Amino acid sequence: MTFWTPYPKLADQLNTVQDTMSHTIKIKNEQTQQAILSLITSGGKMLRPAYLLLFSEFSSLDQDKRIALASSIELLHTATLIHDDVIDQAQTRRGVPTISHLYGTDVAVYAGDYLFICVFKLMVNHALDMAHLSKRITAMETVLNGELAQMTVRYDPTQTIKDYIATISGKTGELFAQACAVPLIADKQPLLAKLAYDIGLHIGIAFQIMDDYLDYTSDSESFGKPVLADIRQGIYTAPVLFAISEDKRVAPLLNSKAYTQVLTIIAESDALDKTFQLAQKHTNIALKLINKLPDKPVKSDIFHITKTLLERQL
Repeated sequence: MTFWTPYPKLADQLNTVQDTMSHTIKIKNEQTQQAILSLITSGGKMLRPAYLLLFSEFSSLDQDKRIALASSIELLHTATLIHDDVIDQAQTRRGVPTISHLYGTDVAVYAGDYLFICVFKLMVNHALDMAHLSKRITAMETVLNGELAQMTVRYDPTQTIKDYIATISGKTGELFAQACAVPLIADKQPLLAKLAYDIGLHIGIAFQIMDDYLDYTSDSESFGKPVLADIRQGIYTAPVLFAISEDKRVAPLLNSKAYTQVLTIIAESDALDKTFQLAQKHTNIALKLINKLPDKPVKSDIFHITKTLLERQL
């Protein structure tokens, strides 16, 4: 996790989170067990648990609760990735073969379902009471609704940027929002939790927009996922939607599956610049909100990490 090298304390905590996740997964089916463990250790940045641990610095939660909550948020994220890959029929994730590609959709679905169980086990055994657990279930529902919303508008060239933001707010934004807010909710700091939630939501939105931007500016080897995978699945992200609004040729070309021509139009238009500007807009909102956090040393770390995410190339 070289991304966290400048933050040695956080890097150590994230290693503990990874160990906790690995020890939580105990499946009699060796194939499924190894499939999940391989994904957990495949090199993700672990941004969501990192933000949870960072925002925990504003709370009085003990280390065990912090690690348990951070582990549960990353396991939830991993479960959604596994199910995403099944739906998208993706062959790679983070540059390695997906569970569904290696072992089949049945193993992948069971693996994702099992991780949801692990999430609840961690929260119940180590971290949250029933009232807080109920709120986390509602949050999981928001994530699922975001996924369903994306499926609803597949292959639909009439959707707008506003529709796209609404979708990624649920699909990606909600998990970042929960990561930032949960430790403060658990510590019974509702006002600070609301601020943290709003910060996380805009971080998540900006992060997803940048992911979608990088799909069109990086090759599949460097980015770790096939270029144009989304567009082939009928998922029209910001670069495509901006291109549709600029050029009347794009929608018919999408319908005829002339993806190479669509890519050319995107590259020659202002679509990518507008996509980056949209990510910058939500990053700037997050940064302004971060400035409202209590003055603790961790505040500058949160600010710098959030700014860095907009500047990343991979």
